[in-house]
Amino acid sequence: MIVARLMLLSMVLSVLTACSTISYYEQAVRGHLGLVLKSASIDRLIATDQVGSRTRERLMWVREIRRFAVNQLGLPDNGSYTRYADLGRDYAVWAVFASEEFSVEPKTWCFPIAGCVPYRGYFSRHRAERFARDLKASGLDVFSGGVPAYSTLGWGADPVLNTVLMWPDARLAGLIFHELAHQVVYIKNESAFNESFATFVEEVGVQQWLRSNGDNRALAAYQSSRVWRSWVVNQLISHRASLADLYSTKVAAEVMRKEKRLQFARLRERYERKRLAGQHSTTWDHWVGGEPNNAKLNAIATYQQFVPAFQQLFELSGSNFTNFLDKVRVLGHLIPAERLYRLAKLLL
Repeated sequence: MIVARLMLLSMVLSVLTACSTISYYEQAVRGHLGLVLKSASIDRLIATDQVGSRTRERLMWVREIRRFAVNQLGLPDNGSYTRYADLGRDYAVWAVFASEEFSVEPKTWCFPIAGCVPYRGYFSRHRAERFARDLKASGLDVFSGGVPAYSTLGWGADPVLNTVLMWPDARLAGLIFHELAHQVVYIKNESAFNESFATFVEEVGVQQWLRSNGDNRALAAYQSSRVWRSWVVNQLISHRASLADLYSTKVAAEVMRKEKRLQFARLRERYERKRLAGQHSTTWDHWVGGEPNNAKLNAIATYQQFVPAFQQLFELSGSNFTNFLDKVRVLGHLIPAERLYRLAKLLL
């Protein structure tokens, strides 16, 4: 799921400078330290009999994927993904998103290291669900879910977790490329920039990796899934824009609420018609089903908003990853207004 790429360690690092919500920071520190203490060197695990044959085989794949990320994509070469941890659970953390009932702007939480981000994360499912219930009770649209992995943004050596190890090859490679991209450029308070950049690196990186392996069947399947994903994402982002127009009208709350439900019903109808006609995967059913939810739409937009701009920048870089990453670093040093202006020009 898309929220698997959240950078939740911001809350861990923030404990060094924050003095409020002590229990929240405490659970973050304990959770991350527990993860670190459970990790072990992948090289050592491969060389010994401490893990089963299937786990050993997957760890060997992780090692190859990481080599490709460093040598072919120019992503950081550090301790990340050189260690493995089995957490004994399905998710590393749980994330909560929220928005006002009649707004497409996400609620944000601010931390000294990572800045303001459109989610709050917990190492405890119970605490996340309780926080989500409290937000919903206050009248907000809320979306929450399990997160199989997160990034320390280069502040620590991120281990590979059991929560992702058995994923299909392309999906596992995409996760590693995505999270390493966050270590190239990360801008405080600009989640859409950060996640769109990492999503683009993930998608192009996976395609280059599959080509390098000569796996044409897997490449074709991946590209087909990207076409379907692109259509669904465009529908969701377009729907979000329509809701923004609706919310700006300031009509009576009940009228707006009714129209919100009608627009969402039309979105579901378009989606089902397209999915059935093309016999597409049901992967996106979760994002389109259920009740209208601004928070869910914001989670999608955060990861996709500027992907076309980075695609254009990649092509202007001669489809060369080294040149592309250099140009992204330049963008990262600009003032926010200038950076947004250049991204907007790339979207034209």
